[in-house]
Amino acid sequence: MLLALITPLAAAQAPRGPTAEELSPQLEPAIAKGLAYLAKQQQADGSFQNRTGANSFAGPKVALTGLSLMAYLSAGRMPDAGKHSLVVRGAIDYLVKVCPEDGYFGKVDGSRMYGHAIATLALAEVAGMEFDEKQRKRVRSALERATAVLIKAQKTQRSNESFRGGWRYEIEFPDSDLSVTSWCILALRAAHNAGMEVPKESADRAAEFVLRCFNAEKKSFSYQPGGDPAITMAGAGVLSLALLDKGGRKEVEAGMAYLIENPITDKTEYPYYARYYTTQAAFQVADARWPRIWRRTQEALLKAQDKEGAWPKSRTENENGQTYTTSLSVLTLAVPLRLLPGYQR
Repeated sequence: MLLALITPLAAAQAPRGPTAEELSPQLEPAIAKGLAYLAKQQQADGSFQNRTGANSFAGPKVALTGLSLMAYLSAGRMPDAGKHSLVVRGAIDYLVKVCPEDGYFGKVDGSRMYGHAIATLALAEVAGMEFDEKQRKRVRSALERATAVLIKAQKTQRSNESFRGGWRYEIEFPDSDLSVTSWCILALRAAHNAGMEVPKESADRAAEFVLRCFNAEKKSFSYQPGGDPAITMAGAGVLSLALLDKGGRKEVEAGMAYLIENPITDKTEYPYYARYYTTQAAFQVADARWPRIWRRTQEALLKAQDKEGAWPKSRTENENGQTYTTSLSVLTLAVPLRLLPGYQR
C-alpha cells in the first residue's frame, strides 16, 4: 500500500506534511488507475505518446516518456521488480537509447530544452535505482552527457544582463524564461544528487535569474524579468529558490502568499502545470500553508479523473494530450508520498 510508506521517519522529516489521515482514501486507487492508463499509451520501443485515435499517437516522445517514467517512480514502481516493472524498464531503455552523443535530448523529438530538462531529470531520478552494473553505467553515461548540455546552455551569451543565469527554448538563445529555467533547475538538482558534477556557480547564477523574475511591485514571479505575475510562475519561482537553498528569502514568502490568494481554477492558464509546481513549492516550503494547498490540489484532481484513469485534456492548447495531463496529475498527487528523490526536503 502506498499510504503505508509514510513512515514515522518521513513524518519526522516533514512535520507539516499531511498525515495518513489527511490523505484521501481515494488517493492510492487514483494513482494506480492513472498508471494503468499510462501503461496503455506506451509504444513498442518503450516511449510514450498522447493517444489521438484508436491506433494513433502523437506528441513529443522524449518529453512524454520522461514525465511518464517519473510518474511511475513517484509511486514507488521500480525497473526490476513489482507491478509495471516492464513498463518502467522500457521507458528507461528508450531514453538511454535515444540520448545523442552530444547529450541533447531536445533535438530528438523537437521538445527543445523543455524535453531535454525533463529527460535529464527522469534519468537522474532513476540513476540510483539501477542494480545491474552494466545498465547503471549506461544510464549514468547518458545522464553525464545530458547534464553537460544543461551547464553549457546556461553559459550561452544573452542579449542583456537580466537574462544571465537562466535557460530558454534552445541551447543558444538570446534570452531566458522562468518556465524552462525551473525545469532545468529541477534537473540539475537531481543530477547533483545522483553524483553528477554541477558547479556551485551554476546554482548561484540560476538563483540570481529567478530573483530577477520577481516583480517587487506586484509581489510575485513572472515569466521573464519585468513581466506580470502568474500562478504557474509563482509556483516555479518558489520551488526553484527552495531547491537552490534560498527558501528563507522574502520573495519566497511573497510567492507563497500569492499562491494562497490566487487558487488554481478551471480558468487558470496551464492548470496541470500550475498544480504540479504549486504543490511541490508548498511542500518544499513546508509551512502552515502546505495543508491548505494540498487539500485544494487533492480534491480537484481526484474529482477530475475519468473512468479510464486519465485526466481530461487541458483548456490550454500547449497542455493537450492525456498522457501529458495524466502523468503530471500522478506526479502532483504523489508529492506527499515522498518516494521520488526529488520530492525529498
